[in-house]
Amino acid sequence: MRALAPAPAVRPPKPGALLLALLVALPAVLAEAPHLVRVDAARALRPLRPFWRSTGFCPPLPHSRADQFDLSWDQQLNLAYVGAVPHGGIEQVRTHWLLELVTASRSAGQGLSYNFTHLDGYLDLLRENQLLPGFELMGSPSGHFTDFEDKGQVFEWKELVSLLARRYIGRYGLEQVSKWNFETWNEPDHKDFDNVSMTLQGFFNYYDACSEGLRAASPALRLGGPGDAFHPPPRSPLSWGLLAHCHHGANFFTGELGVRLDYIALHRKGAGSSISILEQEKEVVQQIQQRFPKFADTPVYNDEADPLVGWALPQPWRADVTYAALVVKVIAQHQDLLVANGSASVRYALLSNDNAFLSYHPHPFSQRTLTARFQVNNTRPPHVQLLRKPVLTAMGLLALLDGEQLWAEVSQAGAVLDANHTVGVLASAHRPAGPADAWRATVLVYASEDTRAHANRSAAVTLRLHGVPPGPGLVYVTLYLDNRRCSPHGEWQRLGQPVFPSPEQFRRLRGAEDPVATAPRPFPADGRLTLHRELPLPSLLLVHVCARPEEPPGQVTRLRALPLTRGQLLLVWSDERMGSKCLWTYEVQFSPDGQVFAPVTRKPSTFNLFVFSPDTAIVSGSYRVRAVDYWARPGPFSNPVQYLEASAP
Repeated sequence: MRALAPAPAVRPPKPGALLLALLVALPAVLAEAPHLVRVDAARALRPLRPFWRSTGFCPPLPHSRADQFDLSWDQQLNLAYVGAVPHGGIEQVRTHWLLELVTASRSAGQGLSYNFTHLDGYLDLLRENQLLPGFELMGSPSGHFTDFEDKGQVFEWKELVSLLARRYIGRYGLEQVSKWNFETWNEPDHKDFDNVSMTLQGFFNYYDACSEGLRAASPALRLGGPGDAFHPPPRSPLSWGLLAHCHHGANFFTGELGVRLDYIALHRKGAGSSISILEQEKEVVQQIQQRFPKFADTPVYNDEADPLVGWALPQPWRADVTYAALVVKVIAQHQDLLVANGSASVRYALLSNDNAFLSYHPHPFSQRTLTARFQVNNTRPPHVQLLRKPVLTAMGLLALLDGEQLWAEVSQAGAVLDANHTVGVLASAHRPAGPADAWRATVLVYASEDTRAHANRSAAVTLRLHGVPPGPGLVYVTLYLDNRRCSPHGEWQRLGQPVFPSPEQFRRLRGAEDPVATAPRPFPADGRLTLHRELPLPSLLLVHVCARPEEPPGQVTRLRALPLTRGQLLLVWSDERMGSKCLWTYEVQFSPDGQVFAPVTRKPSTFNLFVFSPDTAIVSGSYRVRAVDYWARPGPFSNPVQYLEASAP
């Protein structure tokens, strides 16, 4: 029998190896540790301005027929959905090729004249939905403008811009038009000018004509640009050239040095990363301020700040709450790491997602859109249905934020986390403006790993809200979005991805549009609330705390009915007179004869739009709508609207 060799001596690990092992283990420990979200409702830090209330789209080729898309029934429905976000949650629709909606003609007796009928129709459509245009001065009416080094065309362009601005001031009023963001031709360095020759000098001439044309109509109108990526020189010559021209160049019309630039519009997208958008913006703005110090205080817009280029590129994460949580995360990062960061020296004024496009088969959910479009061709006649994607619902959650940012902090295992982490928070308060007003606070928590979704992963979160002042009837409500319960796309997959969903299937899909809401509960008397949640990745959690206003909600206005197909219609209305954001639902009532009204059974929802698709398919009759607040107090009914279904052909 062989003797066993002695066991080797166990040596203590070297200090360096021990430290390395701890450092390797630390991220794993942190990943499993719960997140603590603390919010102090008594500690307002700064104003919270809703810089994110913008979307946009581009009509397809050929641009000369932009009216067939901009004024199509599908886009009318789409804009109804965009405008129905509660509390003005989306205000602006930035639109390419608007001047292709204008036609030009020249006659011997009258010279150059324009027909604005299509542009009138589109701007009226926006106004009907309480939306503002992001007005890009882009396009050539009837192909008339071809060369902006032609001085005659430069003067004609100035007159066109002035005529256009005066027309809409007369049509809508200066107070309205002065809110519009007039902007240069989109992304000039992409050279997407159709049949217009645009040299560097021609672009300067074009800009001066835009500026002087607007100024001739009213000095209150603002103009910015160039709406491009600002790649480092010598790339992006038109963009950098325009800044140099506005900084110290000669105005084509006045000869003065320097031309007004009311805001700088840039485009930087995320390549799938949330923080990448902000990092690129800071880099570009730093270059601008170094080269052009006079623009240090000029407001900065990123009016195409999407997480990924290519609106039509189908991506699974664009279909569900992943996209919704990512958009909220990007906004929170901008507020906390840029707007609130005094050392950033950036006057960040607008962030727009370019996502008001219309999806198409076979990708109803997975393109960069706010709605999912179904072109239902098995009915006579064929018709269109839209579904609200979670990203549009998330714009409604963001709209519950108010004007003062509250102190809020996320930590994990004792380490404070900034907004560039999986779990983050944005919190706000509203201070009463008068005796009829009431205090409220909003806490919006996101759980997001950017474009990645994890079916079986969640983040343990403890939310501690304190400092809530005593108030009459103080209650809180929670609203929650995740892919299991709030994803029409997930429901569509469970139904087998029908190309033409049936009315019953559409009802099931719409049942997943709204957040999961818990009914109002009394807020603890000591002003402190603690909630424990497992937040799936991705998800959104909103806590709304409200003191009871003296008055019930105001009256619903602008109620109208839009046909969808036989036995189905869409009701849309305005909450402009509500006076409060503490609303539980809207009660919809229907009367076949216009005399006796009865409530329509529906889930609680504060979205200003409802699809009525009853089993009976009887929709002809009268409708009225009223708001109900957290204390079950109804507001006055809207004026009734009558709907008469057209007879089958």
